[in-house]
Amino acid sequence: MSRLFLSVDFEDLSHDLGRAFGLWQTRPLRLKALNRAYDTIDQFLEAHGGARATFFCTGIIADQAPELIARIAADGHEIACHYHFHDRIDEETPEAFEANLTRGLTALRRASGQPVIGFRAPQFRIPQNSPAHYNVLARHVTYDSSYLCETPEAARSFAATLAEPLKLLPIFSARPAPVAPRMRLGGTYLKLFPRAVSASLIRKSTEAGLPPHIYLHPHEFVADGSFAFSLKELAPLGRAKAAYWYARQIQWHKVGNRSLHAKLSALAQQHELGGRLDQNLTTLAL
Repeated sequence: MSRLFLSVDFEDLSHDLGRAFGLWQTRPLRLKALNRAYDTIDQFLEAHGGARATFFCTGIIADQAPELIARIAADGHEIACHYHFHDRIDEETPEAFEANLTRGLTALRRASGQPVIGFRAPQFRIPQNSPAHYNVLARHVTYDSSYLCETPEAARSFAATLAEPLKLLPIFSARPAPVAPRMRLGGTYLKLFPRAVSASLIRKSTEAGLPPHIYLHPHEFVADGSFAFSLKELAPLGRAKAAYWYARQIQWHKVGNRSLHAKLSALAQQHELGGRLDQNLTTLAL
């Protein structure tokens, strides 16, 4: 049986979108929703052989809820970094990136009480055609799981351009069929499309020599809309924009959320869950 790795981009979608919309710089997180989502994720893992996983956490969670980060670590999962805020790194200079990266790493290491050696960029938005930001990253972590590719050769070629060694754990990105758009393993693609699409991507990833790796988010494990905005919260955007984003949330918080567990369970039964990324670097890293 082949191994399937699972990681979670552990973030508060409502906080991060509000920051992206310019509604606030920061505000209290929805801690009840984050705790409930973590409970659901951990219960899923326990039901599938007690597998452990890697949680790429934003530093703001470590600042506001260090006890939650400590709990995830104490449960045996890996704490990795998902930046401090969920900001687009491709819009930042390497200097700004380093300042925000070290801020997030410091908060996560303090809260978890363990080394934090892995990183994933929010929305995978780190420049992948220039080594400047990755050279910064290599000074602070052991591995990165932001690089999107279809073959290991592409990741190895990029890694060879870096000034310092950095292990790459790529996310497979390809067309599951000739007429289909390019997709990644996990997230919205797993929720919205039939399980056969993810099964095809897993097969193609394995055939290409990249161990299959699914990523998901807390809001995708629950279907209660606990991370959604109210119209009142969106009102400062203006009536039309508020209405658009209020409706758009259905995709994130409702569509496919209830079927996610069944899809993921079926995939986990076909492919043994592989465990923490930091404990499998020999197998995964390029």
